[in-house]
Amino acid sequence: MKGIPHDRWFGWLSLVIVLGYFVVGLWPFDFQPSNRVTWLSDRSGLHFEPYGIAYDPAPLPTAGDGRSPNFTVELWLEAQHEPVNDVFDMVTIHNRRLPLDFSLYQWRRDFILRATTQPPQPAGSRSEAGVDDLLSERTVQFITLRGDGSGTDFYLDGSAVEHFPRFVPSPEAWDGQLILGNSASGKHSWTGQLFGLALYNRALDPAEIARHATLWTQGRAGQLTNAPGLMALYLFDEGRGRAAADSSANRHHLILPVRFQPVHREFLISPSKDIAYNRPDYSDIAVNIFGFVPFGLCFFLHRRSLKPKRWAVNALLVVLAGAAVSLAIEIIQAWLPNRVSSTTDLLTNTTGTLLGVVLALAIRSKVTNTESAPETR
Repeated sequence: MKGIPHDRWFGWLSLVIVLGYFVVGLWPFDFQPSNRVTWLSDRSGLHFEPYGIAYDPAPLPTAGDGRSPNFTVELWLEAQHEPVNDVFDMVTIHNRRLPLDFSLYQWRRDFILRATTQPPQPAGSRSEAGVDDLLSERTVQFITLRGDGSGTDFYLDGSAVEHFPRFVPSPEAWDGQLILGNSASGKHSWTGQLFGLALYNRALDPAEIARHATLWTQGRAGQLTNAPGLMALYLFDEGRGRAAADSSANRHHLILPVRFQPVHREFLISPSKDIAYNRPDYSDIAVNIFGFVPFGLCFFLHRRSLKPKRWAVNALLVVLAGAAVSLAIEIIQAWLPNRVSSTTDLLTNTTGTLLGVVLALAIRSKVTNTESAPETR
């Protein structure tokens, strides 16, 4: 057919398309960006931005006898506006042996606790509890969570705001590494300021919660260093350096690395985890499907020119090639802070390649029928 390039040219075009996938999938090729955690200049605290993380290199000390579900978290913070298409972790305790980390995160203005619970939550429900619109943008707030084995309570500035009966995080949830400003995978960077943090292996009573809130907000949290059940106390009063000291008797510390690096890299996360907080990202799914259609189309036409009678084998090899290209990109993306290594992307890219093959077969079939039709006068 005059004016149409020879099918073998599609081999070179397929290679160009693959190179384009790697450029788009790995841009901007920054595998170790600067860690965007800084000390506040006008008061004690840390400022977190995207690609920021601070973490304890050692696990938290064992909480009591290791079997008690009682806990208290005190968190003094100032949240900033976050996009609506993801969740952003303020505090995480990472235990890779559990299905879910203990994490306190922001979604829009909501403040949410997610954790592995005992007993596990019913199938189809989220293992989380939270308060809608608790976070006020650019407002300093003191938040307390307590669990006493019968449920979980949320407090704001020393006053109770919400109770969740029977939401009981597993005691093992605290047997892990403390991470601030991000998730263990480094894919959920929070933006805001932390002025202080305390963890207890017991449930503080309402009077203690109110008194502690007063001490924190008046700048006298140093008086809590010998409080019963205290596991960690971070005042963030160093003002400089690459570490924040734990003022409790356990004397742990948080590292503020120069370069951003996650605590735990995730490879090919499952489709159930690779969704926005409230729904799948359908636009991203569509882009990943239709983005691989050109490769399936061009590479199949190239293979068809080499082996014109082996269409089934050609189709299988092209689909496998598309899956291999996608798999390579997803594996490399695990080392990129701005990317997620996703099974969903692998499946949708492979589907797009298959659609490209189907389109190529349809085009060849139409061309063949047109060329073989008798000429009318």
